Amino acid sequence: MEQVMKHYGNAILAAIVLLALGAIIVAALASDGYVATEFKEALTGFFDSMSALQG
Repeated sequence: MEQVMKHYGNAILAAIVLLALGAIIVAALASDGYVATEFKEALTGFFDSMSALQG
């Protein structure tokens, strides 16, 4: 076990941190709270602006 942690410890730690960060982001966006609303408005605004540039 010690050799596994010595060899793969940093990769395992990075994977755990990324999974935790992903879970936090999914939890924040899953509800219709402030974060989800602002994220949806930002995406809508971005794509509306890009459509206006084409036309």
